[in-house]
Amino acid sequence: MAELLTYPDQRLLQISGLVRHFDDPKIDETIQQMKETMEEHDLSALAAIQIGVPLRVILLKKEDQYMLFINPAIYGKEGKYFPSTESDESLPGAKLTVQRYPVIKIMYQDREGKDQFYRAEGEEAVTLQRKIDMVFGGYLFDKLNKKERKRFFKEHGTYGDTCPSLFVKDKILAALRLFLTLHALAILLSPFVDMAKIVLHYNTLLFVLEFVWVIFYAIYAKYETTKYKNCTSCQGANVFGTSAIYIGVATILYLISWMVR
Repeated sequence: MAELLTYPDQRLLQISGLVRHFDDPKIDETIQQMKETMEEHDLSALAAIQIGVPLRVILLKKEDQYMLFINPAIYGKEGKYFPSTESDESLPGAKLTVQRYPVIKIMYQDREGKDQFYRAEGEEAVTLQRKIDMVFGGYLFDKLNKKERKRFFKEHGTYGDTCPSLFVKDKILAALRLFLTLHALAILLSPFVDMAKIVLHYNTLLFVLEFVWVIFYAIYAKYETTKYKNCTSCQGANVFGTSAIYIGVATILYLISWMVR
């Protein structure tokens, strides 16, 4: 029997690799370990990643028989999303409500590597959706909205180096956005309000402050997106695009301020 990994074990974050060599004896070893683990913990389904093996292998127990799904992928969904309250052995103590499809169609390969198709519905469909999420590194809390996810992390703790529900860089950017909005508002009101006119006298200082603010955001945002292992490279790339946009906005406000003066 293998160790059943539970949150917040970081091995669960891995995206499982495709099984390509079906003659690999490790596959049979993994399947046997999964069966023993399921029997020990009285489980109806298990993904290989839950015992620390990053392969796209799922076992489903149905009427005392094991169904094997290798490289499973959902290719069809039927019905409307519905709220499903679920728990999972890898998230002990957690019971979360997420959205699921009532019927799914799965394409997978059997032990010999032959393509197979399966239609699951009801509780079986829900279980298989959860396990397929797992082989791609996704868990129940990933389907929660920001508020619910924050509550989950508060109650159960976090992985420590995964992406948080809210980045500090987002707070920095929100503050900058507010500052730029107030700057623009001052420009609009300057012909009518004396206090707004005073702001225009510090036009260069405001531009320097906004420019430094954007640079600070870019540096910190780059640090933050590389710090968390679950963050993708595209998030890092977006940092520079966002920074360029805000520098452009600050420059436009700077030029308009000189024109108004």
